[in-house]
This record gives sequence, structure tokens and C-alpha cells, in this order.
Amino acid sequence: MIWAEGKAWGRGVAAAALTAALAGTAVAGPLVVRSAGPSAKAYPVGRQLPDAAQLVLRPGDTVVLLDSRGTRTLTGPGSFTATGAGARTGAGQIASRILANTGSSERRGGAVRGAGAEPGAQARSPNLWFVDLSKGGTVCVADPKAVRVWRASGAKPLEVKVTGAGGAGAVSLPQGMTVAEWPSALPVADGAEYMLTAEGMAPSRIRFATVPPPSGLEDTASKLIAKGCKAQLDLLIATTSGSGGAG
Repeated sequence: MIWAEGKAWGRGVAAAALTAALAGTAVAGPLVVRSAGPSAKAYPVGRQLPDAAQLVLRPGDTVVLLDSRGTRTLTGPGSFTATGAGARTGAGQIASRILANTGSSERRGGAVRGAGAEPGAQARSPNLWFVDLSKGGTVCVADPKAVRVWRASGAKPLEVKVTGAGGAGAVSLPQGMTVAEWPSALPVADGAEYMLTAEGMAPSRIRFATVPPPSGLEDTASKLIAKGCKAQLDLLIATTSGSGGAG
């Protein structure tokens, strides 16, 4: 089963994503991770750009590029170099944490807003590979044997019922706990689908997509795009965002 939202997003990036996926494990140059406006067709999501590429944007254009230093947002009109300077101090280090975080510290604490987040900002998952209970759709996993779920607040205990063709189970999150293990009896494999329901939580349907362990930021984004893992791509962009609209 494929959901309408996934179809709509997937159709827009499928061709570019396939090109990126076939390019190999590592992606070397800046990668287009978001594109909107009159020039969106010229800079589709998933396209890898040469380091020296010049982007000519029109009024209303917005292009987000990702490289080893993080993300950079370009806003038209104007001409920009793909690898132009941008205030992205620490973005790479932050990305390393969300890519490799085992979640051990989150078991004891509450919500994590992410480095540099303003007070009152929406909580952000501390690990790219956690299953965010607030979001449905396709979830990419790099290690099917170590899947965890995450919720933004541990203010109340939560019991999540998980059902699917692979069986049924539950995830228990006592008060104060925001991270828990995926039920060991439920298979996590490419294409496996599950419905998650809990009191006070909107039901969500997830579909697992397995990916080889990525080798860096660009490769991670490329794999997320290729598999249609939109929520995780959004998290990666938000966590590594920086300025750069001036080129």
C-alpha cells in the first residue's frame, strides 16, 4: 500500500532520485534537497550539482542545497555558486550526532529541540533513524535490528499498539521516557507496513524501507530521497540548516 502523500512527493523526485541512487554509495557534490518556484524543473530534488555550478534563480524561486557542511537556502532572484559560503558553523557536527546517536541519553529525558533551537520551538527527533510517532509515511532504516520509536514529550505514559501483516505488538513508553525499542517480534524489513495507534495520538501508518549505511550527509540525503523518506529528509534539512541566500 502506498499513500497519496507519498505518491505525490515521490512522483516529483523519482527520476532525479534514481539518477542519484545509481551514482553509487557516495555523493560528492552539493545535492538539491528542496526546490520550489518557476525554476524548480531546472533544479529538481535529488540532482547532484558540480561544485562550480552556477544557479540562476528567478523571483519566487527557492532552492535548498546540501553538502558536507550542511544545508544552504538560496532565494531568487539572483545568481549563486553551488558551493558558495554560508553561515553553517557546526552543522556537520550536529548532523553526525543525529546520524549516529544511539538514543541512550534520550531514554532518561524529555523532548530534544535540537541545537540552537529557540525556546518554544517544535521538538525535533535527536536521531534520524528513530520512528517518529507523530509522522506516518515511509521510514528509512539503516539497521533493521536496532529500530527505536520516539515521541516529542514524555509528560504522560503512552501505550502504542502496532498492527500489520507481520503481526501485532505494543510499545510501552512510561512517563518521562521518549525513546523505546521497536517490538522485537515484529519484522522490520523492506516494504513491511504497520499501523500505529494510541490514546491521544492520531493513528499513523508507516512503511519501512531499508538502506545501506550512508557514508556522509550527501549520501544520506540521496538515499532518503530515493526511498521517499520525506519526514527524515525534512529532519536532516532542519538540523543542518544555515544561511546562504546571498550566495
